[in-house]
Amino acid sequence: MTCPADRTDHLVHLLRTEAGATELTVVTAGSRMTSGDLILADVPRSVVDVILERIAEVHEHPELHVAVQQSERLVPPQDDDVADEDAVIWAQVVQDVHETGRLSWINVLLIVVAGCIAAIGIIQDQLLLIVGAMALSPDYFPVADTCLSVVRRDWHRAGTALGTLLVSFSAAIAGAWILTEVLGRAGIVSEATAPPQELTLFISKPDALSVVVALFAGVAGALAITLADARGLVGVFVSITTIPAAANMGVALASNDWSELTGAAIQLGVNIVSLLVAGTITLGIRRVIGSRSIRVPV
Repeated sequence: MTCPADRTDHLVHLLRTEAGATELTVVTAGSRMTSGDLILADVPRSVVDVILERIAEVHEHPELHVAVQQSERLVPPQDDDVADEDAVIWAQVVQDVHETGRLSWINVLLIVVAGCIAAIGIIQDQLLLIVGAMALSPDYFPVADTCLSVVRRDWHRAGTALGTLLVSFSAAIAGAWILTEVLGRAGIVSEATAPPQELTLFISKPDALSVVVALFAGVAGALAITLADARGLVGVFVSITTIPAAANMGVALASNDWSELTGAAIQLGVNIVSLLVAGTITLGIRRVIGSRSIRVPV
């Protein structure tokens, strides 16, 4: 962190006594932008959120800047260190998920492209294309952002995340619809050339098993946002329940298949609700368990 010189002693004391810093360095006037002091400290993961809250409460100053990053470990960890590595830095999770899941033209474009690829997979009854679309779509992060915001009771951000979901999936449906219309009018695809959709029936036939899969996906997605290395892989799993159904709605609109449209819409709605419910409950439990395990050194 960088801070004004008159705040340095108090912050150093806070890091030594309440954060249990194992390494602490102060570079006087180390900041060339503000001429403030630079403080570097190694602290356990389990106390980072507590210390950030304490710093925010006591030191509200425009020239105070704090950044958190994982330090490189060159010495084999001890037993206590291994336990601390499982701790979640919620401030970092909130920032990462919100930034990645926010409404932006690039995220919407990626979801539209994913919807179009999935639409071709549905038309040609090719699961490989649908899986590729799921890997491309970033719709997992707005879902995670909604769940996390509800757990934190940040209702404004939860509403924003839900709006992002609505815009994103509406764009994916519209993209799949327009693409199917264009391909049909160009004579590239037609009912006569399209194979029977036997492998993709699960997309528009909601049942109890669909809900079970979506609930498990919600649990996996919620846990994944606390594990940076697992986010991409679980994001594909979460998209199983969303992008194919959204794309199928677009295909059904283009072909005026109202029965297929209704089934896909119900499938998408049920799956999103299941993801949100399971993800919110899982994150709530994860946060409670994590807060109980925090041990602030004295």
